[in-house]
This record gives sequence, structure tokens and C-alpha cells, in this order.
Amino acid sequence: MKRMTVFVCGVCFLSLLACSSVRVVVDYDEATDFGAYRTFQFVHPKHQARGGAPVRNPVFNRDVMREIKPILESKGFAEAPNRDRADLLIVFYAAVQNQRDFVSPSYRIGRWGRVWAVRPGHFVNYKEGTLVIDIVDRKKQDLVWQGVGRGVLDRVNPRKDLIEAVEKILEKFPPETL
Repeated sequence: MKRMTVFVCGVCFLSLLACSSVRVVVDYDEATDFGAYRTFQFVHPKHQARGGAPVRNPVFNRDVMREIKPILESKGFAEAPNRDRADLLIVFYAAVQNQRDFVSPSYRIGRWGRVWAVRPGHFVNYKEGTLVIDIVDRKKQDLVWQGVGRGVLDRVNPRKDLIEAVEKILEKFPPETL
């Protein structure tokens, strides 16, 4: 019995570690010298999102810019006064998708192998958000870095998820060059 309890606790602990609210994928051009860049400027997003309804909310766009700006400034970048003086252009896209998962029923096995359904199976509806941050070399007009964050949105406080997504995506920018 003690082994079973330890096993169940271990499985629960590992599943909690694996469940991060935001999954992040980053890709960049390895030939790019990110040390040469000093300034950035935001480009207002074009509302083209794949796999979901694009977010077309100006308040949301300002919130994303407010979250990105201090992170980039803490990494040594400065916001350029206009687009023509910027080294990097920051473009971001966001989309929200309705998702549905099935939660399996739970059973209890009693004496003599009798099986009871304790809780029937049911569907769970939730919203999944995707945030894409593209960083473009203004002179070359070429994408040099891209970060994509995807996660389940909190129904009560989606702003917390936005802050977490921006932080996790930009955590690996600029990439360390060898």
C-alpha cells in the first residue's frame, strides 16, 4: 500500500512539472549577429492568424506592447523615435481558439470484481491562445527571430496569461551566439 501511495504521489508531481501554462517555441537565423542591433520599433499587427480567430482588440495590442517594451529595454535595446531609425521591427500576432477535451469516466472496482462508474465522462470547453512575436531586421526586411507561445487562457484573468506568455517568449531573446 505504501508503494502505491509513493507511486501515485510521484506521478502527480511529475504531471505538475510537465504542465506549464505556456509552451514556447523559438526559432532564429543563426547567421545573424544580434549584438549589432540597438533599437526597435513596433509595427502594428496585421490581423492574420492561422488556426483561430485573430485578436482585433486595440487594448490588447497596447497591453502586448507595454509588456514587450520593458523586457527589450532591460536587455539593452532602446525604442527608436520612428520606424526609419530602428534596427529591429517588432511584429506580433495573437489568436484564440475554442477547444474541447473529453475527460474519461472514473471507475471503482469493488469486492468480487464488481465495477461501478463513480463519475461519468464529460466534455470540458476551454480557450487556447497563441501569441507570435516576430523580430525583423529593418534594413534587410528579413525575419531574424520568431517566438511562439501557446497555452490555455484563464477565464478569470487572461491578462496574467498574456504577461507570462510575453516573458517566456522573450526569455530566449537575443539568442546566445557561440
